[in-house]
Amino acid sequence: MPTVTDAHRPSERIGWMFWEGGGRIGIGERISRGWKITKLGMAVVRADPELMVYTSLSALFSLMAIGAAISGSVGLDAVASDPECVGEDCGSVLGLAHLAIWFVFYLLVSVITVFWNAAIIASAYERLSSGTNPSFSYGIGQAMKCLPQILVWGIVAGTVGLFIQILEGLSHSEDSPLPLRFVAGLASFMLGVAWWIATFFVIPIIVLEKAGVLDVMGRSTELFERTWGEDVTSHIGTGLLMTLCIVILFFISIPLMTMGEVGVILGMVMLAVGILFAVLFFSTVDAVNRASLFYYAKTGEMPPMAAKVGIRF
Repeated sequence: MPTVTDAHRPSERIGWMFWEGGGRIGIGERISRGWKITKLGMAVVRADPELMVYTSLSALFSLMAIGAAISGSVGLDAVASDPECVGEDCGSVLGLAHLAIWFVFYLLVSVITVFWNAAIIASAYERLSSGTNPSFSYGIGQAMKCLPQILVWGIVAGTVGLFIQILEGLSHSEDSPLPLRFVAGLASFMLGVAWWIATFFVIPIIVLEKAGVLDVMGRSTELFERTWGEDVTSHIGTGLLMTLCIVILFFISIPLMTMGEVGVILGMVMLAVGILFAVLFFSTVDAVNRASLFYYAKTGEMPPMAAKVGIRF
């Protein structure tokens, strides 16, 4: 019975490595590919800076939602305060109302974030795969086509994210017993990592394949298993580059702040604007990386645009 030799073996997973064209992809190669994907993401954002407008709108609408939550909470205090009502019952009901307001707006911020990330990924994927320059409305249009899935996923992701934050809060609370703090900290870390892995490709699958929420978790995990090294490297690499840029900004701005009042103002403005731009740029790059990694996880190849900017595996 004929056998398949390594030279003709299709891509398959063997432990934590993959066979690709008869060779295994080791950790070093995965790190190299992840870095190349990060370089591609930066090239895409430089070529199409309007992608940062999506990120800016996401931040703007999120801040508006937070402002609305603060206004609602303050308004609730003004309307519901009753000087004749004393005791624990009054405080507990008002406290629950405040929690309900913040929970609703927390979920709203989660939906806003998912929507604009979907818009970035859809627009970036079009540029990466076809080489075209989609209009600004293209990403919004693609996100609107899967708005029901985005709403559901935003609520799910927001709820799980809030639960992880509660566990993390318990781990840092001095009022909690030490064993509880330890268990809560360990649980928040493990759950956070597991959730990040399981949901890494959820938004690309929703916006690019128009899949239902019930179908995305298993597929996202499957795709992550194929490209785990590249996924982790690109994510960490983007974060490190942003941190490096912010550190450089501090080193440039601090000497200016020693040159009198004008220098202080100039240094603070430069630092604030620089940090804002760095966060917007690298947050957008991270979303573009997700689109590139999705293409790579599905095809085993770099997106076609990579060759145009001189990036190859």
